[in-house]
Amino acid sequence: MNEELNEAQKAVILSPPGAILVVAGAGTGKTNTIVHKLASLVQAGIDPSSLLLLTFTRRAAKEMINRASSLLDSRMFSVQGGTFHSFCHKFLRKYSLAVSLNSNFTILDEDDAVSFVGMARDQIVSKDSKVRFPKKETLAEIFSACFNLQISLEKVLQKDYPMFLGLTREIQEIKTKFAELKLKHNSLDFDDLLDFTRKILMEEESIRERIGLQYQYILVDEYQDTNRIQAHIACLLASKHQNILVVGDDAQCIYGFRGANVNNMLDFPKIFPKTKTIHLTKNYRSTQPILDLANAVLEKSKENYKKQLVSSLTKPVSPKPQHIKFESSEEEATWITDQILELYESDISLSKIAVLFRAGFLSNLLEVKLKSKQIPFRKFGGKRFLDLAHVKDMLAYLRIIENPRDVLSWNRVLLLEKNIGKKYAQVLYKNLESINFQYETLETSPTFFLGIPEAPKVSFQNLIKILNSNLDLGNSMAIVEVVLSHYFPILEQEYDDFDKRKYDLESFKILSKSTPVLSDYLANLTLDPTEKLDTNAPEKEENEFLTLSTIHSAKGLEWEYVFTIQVVEGSLPSSRIKTIQDLEEERRLFYVAITRAKQGLFLTSPVFSDKNRLTTVSRFLADLPNLNDLVEEDSPKNKEETSIEENPKPENDNFQDIQRYFLN
Repeated sequence: MNEELNEAQKAVILSPPGAILVVAGAGTGKTNTIVHKLASLVQAGIDPSSLLLLTFTRRAAKEMINRASSLLDSRMFSVQGGTFHSFCHKFLRKYSLAVSLNSNFTILDEDDAVSFVGMARDQIVSKDSKVRFPKKETLAEIFSACFNLQISLEKVLQKDYPMFLGLTREIQEIKTKFAELKLKHNSLDFDDLLDFTRKILMEEESIRERIGLQYQYILVDEYQDTNRIQAHIACLLASKHQNILVVGDDAQCIYGFRGANVNNMLDFPKIFPKTKTIHLTKNYRSTQPILDLANAVLEKSKENYKKQLVSSLTKPVSPKPQHIKFESSEEEATWITDQILELYESDISLSKIAVLFRAGFLSNLLEVKLKSKQIPFRKFGGKRFLDLAHVKDMLAYLRIIENPRDVLSWNRVLLLEKNIGKKYAQVLYKNLESINFQYETLETSPTFFLGIPEAPKVSFQNLIKILNSNLDLGNSMAIVEVVLSHYFPILEQEYDDFDKRKYDLESFKILSKSTPVLSDYLANLTLDPTEKLDTNAPEKEENEFLTLSTIHSAKGLEWEYVFTIQVVEGSLPSSRIKTIQDLEEERRLFYVAITRAKQGLFLTSPVFSDKNRLTTVSRFLADLPNLNDLVEEDSPKNKEETSIEENPKPENDNFQDIQRYFLN
């Protein structure tokens, strides 16, 4: 059964009972190792129902158990496998009375939890309040962050929502009321499942001993992704017998914003002093030049398990990763689009190609370029550019400027403006029709504002000032800047995360540079000569789609060719980093991006300066002492468009010949 395993994997399988830490580098066959370990434990006589496999998705647990059963026999279907939350759910159904919960509690999904937060908010925030409070969805995110990061409310607000720091006391009251409402209605959200399980395991020794007898061996997959509570639960489950195997890669701990803590792996041997640590370093995915770059990036890390990935692939010559620098983000997007087409024309299926980026907004320009070339794609980790609510808002303003009769855009814009609701939006549009959209006659019309109160009237007049300010339809960039100046205060009022959304709107400026005529600009953004590309269209063949993905969403996946874009300071690493820990997580994120590629890796850096931004190559590349040995450097320049020699003008118009052919 162990013939296909390498020596390090065999060491895991053959290790005696006790604590084992498996440091599994990217692409080193960790799933295969866990599957064989499960089968070997049952083969050694352990009751499969006493094995507990904790994973981060139900699919992962099911896949491992299925593979183990095909490796051994149907006994493997008795292994207890699932997510931390599903385990905690079953546990609390049995032991809920220990924390004064009825066993028939309701589990709140995310929408239900947000509704409860809304109920708590309504009880604390007066409807007459003149102060802006975070929306219920934002409050739910804040409360979950407090739990998963195990930090105070004030620290969460300082980090991500500084505009609400002045409301700390009121938000704390809402948080307390939220907890009270859940208990009153015998309801638990996902965080409560973890919290109450840990509480029982910590405080009830008899239950802890019973669980230790029930589950004689604990296996945890993707241990680097556990938060402190999940890691605590796993260790408590094994506290009596200490038979626990955790598998993960500290170098792929990239979910710090969810609470994932790299110290769970680094400190595991401190919790179980007799831990046996085994490193898996033989990589079954990538060529050695790609791994050489990954190893070099990781070598600069301040604190990790040192390892050197070695490729199992035996190709005699493999190309180095390419690093290409550009003079603008638009040039970068154009080049990537052309390269993808080139690969496609070389019979490389689109399904074997991915473009990765640090944050969803970084693909905005590329999406427009891909669309113009009719390259179908799916985007993971953030909505497509043109599907974003604030992008649709901006488009609505621009469409009205181009076409004042666009009723749908007027409806969207009027509802955004302060004090104009559905009722007055309808009236105002009808009144605009009555004056044939001649804005200059609006003030002299005796009946235009008849029945319209002062507040919506003032808002509408301010909007008309923007739309009637001698905008040059041949200067889309100037128009975009005027509209943005009007829309930014609305964005700030409408969305609690407006700071993040501003990045998307910057793309409007960049795109307007190359398309000065507004009608052309809007056409380039919105025209789709092919059918609408649904990012979740299941009926399409997988190989019809290119993958666009945030690096976070790409973890665990692989492609033949990977483009990692915007490898510049401020993007990768992010401009939001504040601590050494933040920086190290960004480094691990870059490592994950590199190790998704099997044979072709392209790193692109738009390096430029303008009045808004200065970019330089990411320190993760620039700081490597032997960068030229690791990558092929290139800086393609914009090629002069080749002029097409004019055809000589025909002597005779052949209109009659054409007509005779097609009509006779």
